[in-house]
Amino acid sequence: MKVRVTVAAAAVVAMTVAASAARGTSANQRLTITAKGGVAAFVLAPRSVGSLKRDTGTVAWCCWSRQFVTRDGQKAEINNPTATLTGSHGTLVVRFRIEWLDAGRGYTVGTSTWKVVRGTGAYAGVSGGGRAAQVWVPPDVPASFRADGFVKR
Repeated sequence: MKVRVTVAAAAVVAMTVAASAARGTSANQRLTITAKGGVAAFVLAPRSVGSLKRDTGTVAWCCWSRQFVTRDGQKAEINNPTATLTGSHGTLVVRFRIEWLDAGRGYTVGTSTWKVVRGTGAYAGVSGGGRAAQVWVPPDVPASFRADGFVKR
């Protein structure tokens, strides 16, 4: 009887550990990606426990589309560039959908959504996305961005 109880207890512990490990690999990890020194560099900062660690590196922007719309009398420009973030832990490619608005006196603000396209190194197999904000300052210079969201493996 004692042997059966011990075996059953060991099985329960093993299943609990396996379930916890499975949850750990698929659980969402909150993160923030901010511009560093303009928009050509980044800092990736985890905001919750997960597989991604703090990273810094360069950002290469590519493939801007342009669409213009007017909503409630206000003109907006919509872009969907990719940002390739190359850090010490790998490369993360992210697609943004940015809606730019004229904030007056030469300032432009953008709100956006973003999603992971692909990754290498520590970012291989990562998926997810979130929301972001960007700002350009006179005379039409990209100044900063911040992206917050969730990723998982």
